[in-house]
Amino acid sequence: MSHHSERKFSKEIFNPFRWSKSRASTFTECKRKYYLRYYQHWGGWKEESPEINRLAYRLGKMVSMATLVGSAVHEVLARHFRGLQNDRFRELVPEQAVEIMRRVWMDARKELWRRNPKKFPPLFEIYYDRVPPVERLQAYADQARRAVAAVGETPLYKLARSLDRSDFLWVDPVRDTFSEEIFFSVPPFEAIFVPDLVLRAEGRILIVDWKTGKARDQDHLQMEAGAIWARQRLDTAGAEIQGVLAYLSPGLVDEFTITDQDCLRARRVIVSEMEAMSGYLKDPLKNIPLVKEAFPMHNNVKFCKYCEFQEICLTNSPSMLVSGSNLFN
Repeated sequence: MSHHSERKFSKEIFNPFRWSKSRASTFTECKRKYYLRYYQHWGGWKEESPEINRLAYRLGKMVSMATLVGSAVHEVLARHFRGLQNDRFRELVPEQAVEIMRRVWMDARKELWRRNPKKFPPLFEIYYDRVPPVERLQAYADQARRAVAAVGETPLYKLARSLDRSDFLWVDPVRDTFSEEIFFSVPPFEAIFVPDLVLRAEGRILIVDWKTGKARDQDHLQMEAGAIWARQRLDTAGAEIQGVLAYLSPGLVDEFTITDQDCLRARRVIVSEMEAMSGYLKDPLKNIPLVKEAFPMHNNVKFCKYCEFQEICLTNSPSMLVSGSNLFN
């Protein structure tokens, strides 16, 4: 969670406890990674914070080449659809995604993350000295180009081009712009949902999510959570809500109606996941966690090999992996 989401609690900075798909997924994947990502990192953007917090914050901002493809594509599409929303049409340019990727790569090479890891995220493959061969890097670039180009071939895109400005109910804020509008209530908890695009068309509300990776089981839950968010945050006026999962690499679109029953089921899942995460809190009201040792490490080293937090977790386990701290000697 970025420092943009800080808020005051009894005159102190408070780390909010809110559900999101990524938070719940991290908790399921590895409890120690969850602790580092959502608790150890807190305050790590401040120079006076302990080194372990600053390191956790830095590693929490890390991206891999695979996630960089997704974030670059999302940024290009967010800017493009924001232009459509404002009656400023420009052609979709697939190469723009590659330019973003190239900039992040060069900034990581220069280690600009030492100055500001939020603005200049470390890149996993460079940070941990696992640079892929040129052919693999070219494949990532081609994947990004294809993903952007694929959007222009979808019926959804042609529909969006035909709509009025007022029919664009939401376009993803560019570059993680913080807004209270991303919060919604799932009593007794709060949750977060940030859609890529929401359109009103032909009496329906379309919640769109661009995907550059493979389909996952929790994708539908994410969209059902989005329907709860839309009912609370947007003027849906009882309209039918449809989820649109656009898997851009294979060029497939999964479009489905989200019913009230779907939303009720999603609420139960969210509350259940939040209750499970609450079990690791010493003080639920202030979101203060148990000690780090209460969050067990993953028991599969193959998982650890691809984890951004390995510099912290595996520093004392050189037989398992070379620690990232050795890269700067």
